[in-house]
Amino acid sequence: FLHKSILKMVMEDAIDEDVLILCCAFCCANISYLPTADCLGCSGKAGICCLNCEYCCKPGAPCLPCCCIGPKCEMDGCSCVNVQGHCCCVVASAAFPCNEEVPVAISLLGLTLYPECGCCKTIGSLKNPEGYEMER
Repeated sequence: FLHKSILKMVMEDAIDEDVLILCCAFCCANISYLPTADCLGCSGKAGICCLNCEYCCKPGAPCLPCCCIGPKCEMDGCSCVNVQGHCCCVVASAAFPCNEEVPVAISLLGLTLYPECGCCKTIGSLKNPEGYEMER
């Protein structure tokens, strides 16, 4: 029986981008605050096209192929370049072009100006701002 957050890391990603609170952002790069209790430790990934290299040094996290580092092939948004680093409650992310994990945004000191104005907006709320309908 695996803890819910550990199971999520095994199935998907070490960071749930939807709960990240945006601090600063410019286009396809951002710095966010991780407001969860399981923010202890460090994790990250860097990738070009579909090839990623991940590291994870979080308490209770499953081991990657080479102790805490491992390669991974995934199709996660078709970005040419995708990087994310997390240490304690700070997360830095960038992607080119922007993808679902790193949406385009403009923000400074917690005040988001684009794609939707507001204070302390989450990445999840920016993926589908109010008033915008996603085409299917």
